[in-house]
Amino acid sequence: MQKSVEALTNALLKGSISQEKFDSIIKKHSSIQDSSEAIYLLLQASGFPIEKNESDNSYSLQTLNQKIKDATFCVVDLETSGSKPNSSQIIEIGAVKLQNGKIIDSFESLIYCGFVPNHITMITGIEAAALAQAPKLKTVLQKFKEFLDSSIFVAHNVEFDYKFLSDSLKRYGLGELANRKVCTIDLARKTIESQKYGLEYLNEELGLENESHHRALSDAKATAKLFTIVLDRLPPEVITVEDLIAFSKQNQKKKQKKSYK
Repeated sequence: MQKSVEALTNALLKGSISQEKFDSIIKKHSSIQDSSEAIYLLLQASGFPIEKNESDNSYSLQTLNQKIKDATFCVVDLETSGSKPNSSQIIEIGAVKLQNGKIIDSFESLIYCGFVPNHITMITGIEAAALAQAPKLKTVLQKFKEFLDSSIFVAHNVEFDYKFLSDSLKRYGLGELANRKVCTIDLARKTIESQKYGLEYLNEELGLENESHHRALSDAKATAKLFTIVLDRLPPEVITVEDLIAFSKQNQKKKQKKSYK
């Protein structure tokens, strides 16, 4: 589904598309053999902010003209038993929802895991014994996906958290993530002068009041505070959600090319 989402996003960022264009993109980039309506509903269920205008059967991207102050952002942090989804698992999820700079809801859960490596326990303080009575991963994933809904996914190093969650959901037959996403590291680098951009360092430099580093909800709250600081420092032309995402990615490709020289 990821290729379909990328192709649809590229098309929808230019404006609304017709039913024929939607069908053409899906046919070219998806292996799912289903009706247009079923695929549209699947995309929405995966968090992709696509909308259909029933009057002319055209499709648009909700976040294209959605102002930042009107959007719902879900700031997420994971603690995991390792770095790879196929050989480790999520052991804690923490998240807060933000609207217009204020927390409106939160999510927190430990997750059952029979074994936690010593180095993970040293970092997080989470031992396998503390997870013995915690709910199973599939149960927590189902609840979290409902909590996330179609919010914009925000995290410090967003690619890690987003991919780990999406891969975990897919493994349990719960679909994938298709939410729009933004990284607070990328945003911080463009709006804050700092020697380092790790959350722990920024917590001390900016006084984010994160008292329990490397615990999911505490780190999510610290990231949310960082996010609100960043939003206050945006250039005036960054108004919509898609403006924000584009701003976060500016010069990213150039930097990546330079790093390989």
